[in-house]
Formats: sequence, C-alpha cells, structure tokens
Amino acid sequence: MAPKKREDLKQEDVLQAVVIADSFNVRFCPITEKKPRVLLPVANIPMLDYTLEFLSSSGVQEIFVFCSHLSDQIRTHIRNSKWNESSSSCVVTPVLSEGCRSMGDALREIDAKSLIRSDFVLIYGDTLANIKLQNIVEEHKKRREKDKNSLMTMVFKKAPPGHHTRCKEEEVVMAVENTTNRVVHYRKIGNQKRLEFPVEVLLDHQDVDIRYDLLDCQISICSPQVPQIFTDDFDYQTRDDFVKGILINEEIMGNTIYVNVVKNEYAARISNLQMYDAISKDIISRWVFPLTPDSNINNRENSLSCGRHNVYLSKDVTLARGCILEENVIVGGGSSIGSNTVISQSVIGNNCKIGENVKIMGSYIWNDAVIEDNTVITKAILCDSVHLYKGTTVQPGSVLSWNVKVGPDITLPECVKLTSEPIDDGFGDDLPEADQVTETSPDFGSRGKAYIFKAASDSDDEEELELVHDMWGLNIQSEDEDDISSIASNETDDLSDGSLPPDDYRMFYSEVIDTLRRAREENISTDNMILEVNSLK
Repeated sequence: MAPKKREDLKQEDVLQAVVIADSFNVRFCPITEKKPRVLLPVANIPMLDYTLEFLSSSGVQEIFVFCSHLSDQIRTHIRNSKWNESSSSCVVTPVLSEGCRSMGDALREIDAKSLIRSDFVLIYGDTLANIKLQNIVEEHKKRREKDKNSLMTMVFKKAPPGHHTRCKEEEVVMAVENTTNRVVHYRKIGNQKRLEFPVEVLLDHQDVDIRYDLLDCQISICSPQVPQIFTDDFDYQTRDDFVKGILINEEIMGNTIYVNVVKNEYAARISNLQMYDAISKDIISRWVFPLTPDSNINNRENSLSCGRHNVYLSKDVTLARGCILEENVIVGGGSSIGSNTVISQSVIGNNCKIGENVKIMGSYIWNDAVIEDNTVITKAILCDSVHLYKGTTVQPGSVLSWNVKVGPDITLPECVKLTSEPIDDGFGDDLPEADQVTETSPDFGSRGKAYIFKAASDSDDEEELELVHDMWGLNIQSEDEDDISSIASNETDDLSDGSLPPDDYRMFYSEVIDTLRRAREENISTDNMILEVNSLK
C-alpha cells in the first residue's frame, strides 16, 4: 500500500508539529569528523525516533522535520522507517533548507512555505518526553478562544536545582502570575551566580511567583502567528529571543506567553554530552516509560529483551562464560563479549567485538567497535568502528571518533578528543581544526591512528566551546577561560568598590546616574528613560 499523503490530512483540527532536527547533532558533528551521523544513537535507538514516537503517541498527525545539515540521512531514515508506512498514525515530512543556522531561520522557512494551518507543537529533535501533551494542547486552545493574543505555551517540568537532567546552559528564572500562569518576566541565566531582578515585576503584579525550580523541556505549543512574527523580526533567532521580545513589547502589542508546569512526567533535551549521559541512563532505568530500549521503536531487526537489573540483550548476542553484565547495560545485535569482562552502566552497539578481561563503566560504544583484551574504558564515548588494542585505558570524559585506533598498552589522558583524520576545511571555514599526530605517535600507541581535536580559540560559537571545555560536566576549563574569568572578576570587584572608569566612561556613568535619579523624582516612564540612556551613548 502507498504511504499516506499530507494532502489527505488538510483539516483545520489536525494537530501539527515542527521538529528542529539540527541541534545537538550538529554541535557534536565536528568531533565525529567529516562523515558524521546526524542520527546519534541513544540506548541503541536513533535520537530522532524518540521525539517522533513521543509526538505520535501524543496525537500529533502531521510532523515536519526541519533539517539543513546531513538532510540526506534524515530523509533516508524516514523513508525506510515505520513513519512512512500506511499504518502510521501520522505523516512525517522532511523539510530541507540549506543555510539555516537557528530555530528562527527554520520557522521563517516554515512560514515562507505556508505549512502551518493551526496551533502546532514546536520541539527539538533531541528531546525525549512522555508528557500527556493532549491536555496541554487543549488548555492552550481554550485559552486562545478567550485571548486571541495568546501566542505560546511553554512546557516546563518541576525539578530542583542540581537535578541531573537540568542543563546548566539552559537555566532560567521566571516570574509567573499565580492565577493565570502568564509569564511576566523571563531570563536565561546560565552560569551566573548573581541575578538582578526588575522591581517593576513585583510592583505591577499583585500575585506573582518567581520560579527557579523549573527545567525547560524545550517543548512549546504555538499559535499559527508565531512563524509570521519570526518572519517580521529577523532579530529573533531562538525561542529565548522570541519570548524576551514579546514580553518587552507586551504593553504595545498585547501578545502574551504562558507556561504549563508538569510534575510527574519526564521531559529533557540532549543538548551536550552531560545530558546525553544523564538521559541515556534514565531511558535504560525506565524512567521514560513507555520509551524504553525494549519497546523497539522503529527497530524491528535488532529487537531487545529486558532482563534483571535492566540488562537488555539482542537475540544474537554472544556472551562468553565468566563475563559479568552488572546493571543498566545494553548489548546490541551481533556483538560478542569475552570471558571475565565486566560491564556496568554502559551501552554496547551492534556488531562489536569485546575481548577478555575488559572493564567498561559508564560508557557508550557505538557500532562495529573492536575492544581487545585487558582494556579499561571509563565514562567515554567510542563512535563507530573504533579499535582499541590490548592494554589500552580510556579515562573519563574522552570521545573517540569514527575509525580511531589507539594502543596497544597506553593510557589516554582525561577528556581527550580524537579523530581518525584531520577535519576537512570543506566542512566550514569557521569550524574547529585538528592538530595532526603521526600514526606511530607514542601518545596513542605504536598502532595508533588518531588526531587531536582542538577547538579554535577564536570560535564565535560559545555553545560549541562550552561543549568542548565541559565534557560530561567535569568542568574542564582552558587557561584562556581562566584568564578571562579572572579579568572579569577583577573588573567586577573594581566597580563594586566604587571606582569608576576614566575620562568618557566616567562622564557617561555620572550622566546615567543623574538620569536615573531624575526619572525617579519626576516619575518618568521606563520607555522614556531607556531612550534618554541610549541617547547618552
């Protein structure tokens, strides 16, 4: 039977979704060198499939998967998946647009193609959740019937600071009206230790909660006007830009944004390696039920069965006598494990060969890897076709890309990032470069084939640098970062002591202080005060 066409679902009440597939995958690609996988495996299942399964089970009938990088992989995967079968409950359509670098660009392209007809779900392709989305969508629609200016409902999960699924890059503080859940203040704070909160928020609203106990699920229910607003304002590149812009112009435009807080369900986004590790362990531990490894999402060939202590095995796994699979372990199809090998809190991909007396703890081994005897791997990622010769030790925080060979009888330093070939300049002029290492380098063994991945110090992508310097949440900082932090700290200390910058900066500072005092005495509006301060520049 032929697959369903999107034209068959052109009813106004069809629930649509836009999935931004270029997210963590793209940031991870430079590390996995010039032939990367955009469909990164999470617990032996492509990351994108978890997002599609969540949307399908939530009643979404039409899904647009937006991609600009390695789109051929996504299109081929969808074409060969259950989402393209006639029995599928939803229609999944890849949307390709080269050159898009942000969510804002993606939504502008979606608006240009006129794909959105009604309220839709906006989500990243590396988000995993088991939320009952239907209830949130219905609440959003009822709110829009009363208030046509309600643009978006953001989904957050209650999670205390320090929770393992809270990403420090996505920390936010919000002020929310207690009775309506309308967002009146929103700020992304990241790693800031001090926060200035506007007093006007408390003065202008009688019943408001200041929330710092929320995890951003990166799921939003949007009105059809949202893509149009992104098109009208090219300054909006991210959802955070959009939210802040709407709140700033709320009095003028009248548009509003709301929040829905879930408590018992699971939702989190894989935005760096630390989150990749945390969410993978949650899936294996069945915290994201029914999204579990043995649910065999879109994976009919290598189905997994679950045993005691959350040990998942494919049907054609070979286990030698004396090997120990302790707990929270996945072993993919065609893989073999030698005697006296101990594996815990780890994922082994398909067709891997693991020798004798090997110890693997908290690590992720992708497909076709060869791990020889007496090897130790701790909290690391080994991509496809990595070969570790006997006696090799891989220490925490390490990432070994495709086809890397290391050993024998060597110990890699912590947080090392290795590729098998130099990164090609054709991938992009602004991407990180690699320092070449000879194949016979003693650092990687007499049979080693590896190049050190090194991020360019002048990279404009702060998130990419953060990914490199904070692998697995180990807070590894470069000397340059320490110097910058020290300089920033000294400048802050100087200003806090009352000392002022010389010459023009001193004059500007003095005039701003006088303007603020006069605004307070004469009760000048905030907008007029902002204009005066900007004119002083």
